[in-house]
Amino acid sequence: MTRWLWLAALVALHAGCTILTAGQRAHLDDWQRFADRVTAHYGVSDVTFLVGEQPGAGGGAIRPGGLMTFQTQMLEPLPAGQSRDFLLAHELAHWVLGHAYRRPPDEAATSPWEAQQERRELDANAEAVKILMIGRHWSERRAFFHAHAYLWSYRRGVEARRYGIPVGHPIDPCVEINDLIRHYPAYRDISDSCPSWPEPRWAEHAAQRDAMSSALPPDVR
Repeated sequence: MTRWLWLAALVALHAGCTILTAGQRAHLDDWQRFADRVTAHYGVSDVTFLVGEQPGAGGGAIRPGGLMTFQTQMLEPLPAGQSRDFLLAHELAHWVLGHAYRRPPDEAATSPWEAQQERRELDANAEAVKILMIGRHWSERRAFFHAHAYLWSYRRGVEARRYGIPVGHPIDPCVEINDLIRHYPAYRDISDSCPSWPEPRWAEHAAQRDAMSSALPPDVR
């Protein structure tokens, strides 16, 4: 069984300690059970949650050793029918796919790092759909719809400047939306593509990668 750390007990970040409410604790317990199901399914090490205020854009991140950090506000309730499960699934995807946390490099090496990191973010989005199926026992269609809706909400938030783009993510949120649709073409009836399609380099890279994967024997894919 995995365990998470309470800010109420000891952890202080910047302005001081954050004490979780009963509702936030219940939400965190639910996410812990979600994470346990996923890590058990993939056969990877457990994750530990750390909740508190932290600088920078983005609501959560996976750190070395399976430490998953989240802003306290991520545990706040949303309107009926909405949830932040995609955020959790996306970070768990980084963990199960072996995407080690990397700090941004110096300016000279920024471009190659950004290209690699953006690819990891897109792959994590696609894997998050599968993780939602495992963690929530949803159908693939429902999991895709949730992921698609979350990414559109993220895009609207960026456009409205309610929050910024997390380090490593494509500057244009449309890249993430359209790449998700490319991974799950069966659900175009419940998806809307973004006005600006991914840059040619992404489309070309995706096509090349898919072609290489289909050419490999099933046991090594």
